[in-house]
Amino acid sequence: MASESQTQEEDLYSPSESSTLFRNGPQLVLRRPVYSERSFAEAFPPLSTSKKTDGLCSKMGGSLKGVNCTLHSLKTLIFQLFPILQWLPKYRKSLMMEDIVAGVTVGILRIPHGIAHADLATLSPVYGLYTNIFPQLIYTVFGTSRHISLGTMAVISIMVGNAVENAYQGLYGGDALLSPPEDEASERARIAATLTLMVGLIQLLMGLLRFGILTNYLPEPLVRGFTTGAACQVFCSQFNHLFGIDLDRRIGPFSLVKMYTQFFSSLSSVNTTTMLISILFLSVLISVKEVQDFIGDRFKWPLPVEMLVIILGTLFSHLFKFSRKGVRTVGNIPSGFLRPHIPSLAHAYTLLPDAFTLSVVSYALCISLANIFAKKHKYELRANQELLAFGITHSLSSMMYCYPSTSSLSRTLLRDISGGKTMVAGFVSTILVLFVVLLIGRYLSSLPTCCLAAIIVVAVRGMFRQVTDIKKLRRYSGIDMLIWVVTFLPTVLLGLDYGLAIGVAFSLFTVILRSQRPECHTLGQFKDTGLYGNIKAFADARLIPGIQIMRIQSPLYFANASYLKQRLSLPEKTEIHRRADQLHCSNGNDGQLYIQLSNHNKLPVDDHQHVDPVCVKGQSTDDRSDDHPLHTLILDMSAVNFVDTVGLNTLETISQEHLAAGVKVHLAECRQNVQEMMSASGLVKSISSEQIFMSLHDAVLHSQGNSR
Repeated sequence: MASESQTQEEDLYSPSESSTLFRNGPQLVLRRPVYSERSFAEAFPPLSTSKKTDGLCSKMGGSLKGVNCTLHSLKTLIFQLFPILQWLPKYRKSLMMEDIVAGVTVGILRIPHGIAHADLATLSPVYGLYTNIFPQLIYTVFGTSRHISLGTMAVISIMVGNAVENAYQGLYGGDALLSPPEDEASERARIAATLTLMVGLIQLLMGLLRFGILTNYLPEPLVRGFTTGAACQVFCSQFNHLFGIDLDRRIGPFSLVKMYTQFFSSLSSVNTTTMLISILFLSVLISVKEVQDFIGDRFKWPLPVEMLVIILGTLFSHLFKFSRKGVRTVGNIPSGFLRPHIPSLAHAYTLLPDAFTLSVVSYALCISLANIFAKKHKYELRANQELLAFGITHSLSSMMYCYPSTSSLSRTLLRDISGGKTMVAGFVSTILVLFVVLLIGRYLSSLPTCCLAAIIVVAVRGMFRQVTDIKKLRRYSGIDMLIWVVTFLPTVLLGLDYGLAIGVAFSLFTVILRSQRPECHTLGQFKDTGLYGNIKAFADARLIPGIQIMRIQSPLYFANASYLKQRLSLPEKTEIHRRADQLHCSNGNDGQLYIQLSNHNKLPVDDHQHVDPVCVKGQSTDDRSDDHPLHTLILDMSAVNFVDTVGLNTLETISQEHLAAGVKVHLAECRQNVQEMMSASGLVKSISSEQIFMSLHDAVLHSQGNSR
């Protein structure tokens, strides 16, 4: 091979009318040395990399990215932590009317949602209204999404209800040492506030440690299967309100089965008036929603039917004295706000598992919605800042007796189609709820709870439609379908916490299972191209005599090391040459080899320089016979993004076995982190940097040159 200083590198693009492969485009002809990692580093020295950290600021992740701990960067730091300082001074007055209209529209929906979802959380209605005010106001200061509507949500509310019920029963129920409090509603509110504070602290810690990647382990099929299962739990939890019967609130495995057993045994005690009211308002809500879905974009502002149900239900209940007929009402809704307090963490240990689950699920639901609308409206969303914003929001709102919140799909969609452009719309939406809390709340005491149950049931009907995901997923991914089903069934039968845990465990198991037996393809060369492909996928991919090329399609680590060792064992001779293509070469008159650049150009090449035999005129290198013993194994490492010590030991074992049989082992397109691991560990001694090549074609040319 000629020295690198004497070798020239050139790219020639020349259209060729007689070319059969590239008839409609230019041809690429490249002349350069064959580069191993060592020779390439000598020709093009890499920049020196420093592994030193920048201190605490670099460790705190994305929210402080690029910020040094100096006074000069203090302004940048403040603007990153308080995004409102960036967008509010630039706010255009032309957007104000659209934001106000969208805010009022969403605010009307916030009121029934707050009252109805509080029941799912086993709290009084006023705490649902609080949760639809303060989190959105705080998020406006710290958040970066312009469209999500933060507040109550059915799935999160029932998770909160289960956590509060479990903690309350653990403290005061059964054989507990503490006597039940006189005001159960207030005690449940304090437990919920403690839960909110813990969720906020966990999210803050996750944000500072850049643990937002945890949501990557909640794939979309898992989330949709989980929310569909949670919708079943939400639906069944409303039977007592829809039918006016007493049902025990059950949590834990098979609670839904036990609830249905009690429900069917209690049908004789159904309150007829309550059931008729439920049927009436369910019919109204479903009819209006179906009409709105049919109309679609032709009607920009949807009818606030939930608010009308609350108004009509309250009015009819007051006029016809529903309470005297056994119809349950929401009772007193106090006006104003409670005094702010710092929640006690005395019994936080009982809430810790639920707090962690809620912190991950609420963030996952928020960030997924935020990403959808950020992409739609083409603005930047800082995911780690969002995690910090949710942590601060939960921590501060817990002082106002709010329970954990998340973004609502229905309110977020309504805000978008109503024309909301900035967070001003979210601020305006809280004003209406604030108005209800301060002035109107006490007039809603006669509102039947069956009206709220009807609102909740209709609100989750969209989640039930996600069952059709099974049919869609079955078409293109059986594993995704299994993740959906395996998450859904435990969520319905065992409970939300077990369902989520099983879903996450199964989704991780599928990743391990797929990487445990990865695809490992034998590659062949496409004639006259220098490109390579799977011989089972391309009929024109021809094996190269004496060379076996294998592409590893996954990381190389302990779970798949044994399988890959088996796949990369020495093959039978007949397998190597089964599809070897015949290559034709001829000697030039002057005794030199020539590389054909086009149909009419020839370029002389030094006898010692590595050239592509597919493009070289010389003697034949293959006559389709079986007299070409294997002399080189080339491993395409382009898809191997990491290795561990077990994988490196396996790689060394494979190399030693092949060397003992007279077969060299080369690596191609090996990633930098993999090379660093090989170098630092010293476990792979039989493969030097001279045997690691920049490209697959470099490795092939080197192997063919050395085999002559």
